[in-house]
Amino acid sequence: MLQLFKKITSSRFCWFLLLLVAVFLESCGLYFQYSLNLNPCIECVYERAYFLGFIVIGFIGALTAGFGLFRFICSASFLALSIGGLYTAFRHYTAYTGDALFGSCKLKASFPDFLPLDTIAPWMFKPLSLCTTKINWEFLGQSMPFWILVTFIISTLIAALMFFSCFVQKKARDFNKYYR
Repeated sequence: MLQLFKKITSSRFCWFLLLLVAVFLESCGLYFQYSLNLNPCIECVYERAYFLGFIVIGFIGALTAGFGLFRFICSASFLALSIGGLYTAFRHYTAYTGDALFGSCKLKASFPDFLPLDTIAPWMFKPLSLCTTKINWEFLGQSMPFWILVTFIISTLIAALMFFSCFVQKKARDFNKYYR
């Protein structure tokens, strides 16, 4: 199975697909904010930042899919972003459902000084709501934080397979079976 993932991650299509999925997810977030008037909370903003990281990794991976070192760096970065997003989505879900030990959230984002996304692009990364604010949106009976959590669970599993496939050696061909 990892041989298959190694072959898939060696293609530009795989990384371009990651780019397209991440652009779709970012577009959904902006649609919810500006068309449905569902203001993002701090956790939503951080999740958008992780999706932006997916876009960057998908773009770099699509350009450098044939180079093993860059493919390894992109796979490791995708895994790190997925795990970070999973942690953030879990915090978001527990705060939203009220199951969190400390169920409060901030209203100001704390991005690093070298990349203050909330001041660079406030239309996308400025939190305008609280995590515990109930929203009137459901899909298949589940809330938005649930679906974001599912998205990051899936991305973490895929990223782990992509990362571990980097360590698989090419299968040596056994030509002896042809000479019996």
